[in-house]
Amino acid sequence: MSNERPSDDMFENLKEGFSSFGKKVTDFVDDVMNSETLQRSFSARADIYQYDDQYIIELELAGVPKEDVDVKIYEGVLIIRGTKKLPENAESHVYDKRERKFGEFRRDIELPAGAEIENIKAKFENGLLRITFPRKVKDESAEINID
Repeated sequence: MSNERPSDDMFENLKEGFSSFGKKVTDFVDDVMNSETLQRSFSARADIYQYDDQYIIELELAGVPKEDVDVKIYEGVLIIRGTKKLPENAESHVYDKRERKFGEFRRDIELPAGAEIENIKAKFENGLLRITFPRKVKDESAEINID
């Protein structure tokens, strides 16, 4: 067995190799995240919460006009869809960085069994769609007769 120490050059070459690999991975992820396919899709973020008497669903739809949003209920599923359009002349811009997403979006949210869908209300204000509906208050107790 030798008492030789690895050369500093070997460690420097290894460090450069990892650095180069990391840059290639970062460039690849940036290319994928900024691809044409992803630029045509938009994901509406949602918060869903409840109180004793109601459910609330809030979707963040910054830059989406109210008239481009459609809300429906089909077989117990709340379907929210719409379009976030590119700004005028966006295609003519030379971007240094483009992070905002545009295109069609759709969110399907299964409604809980206790939702009163006949009393659903929706309000759109400042880029936030807020959907509220009462919870059916049901008495979980029952008297059981013994024969």
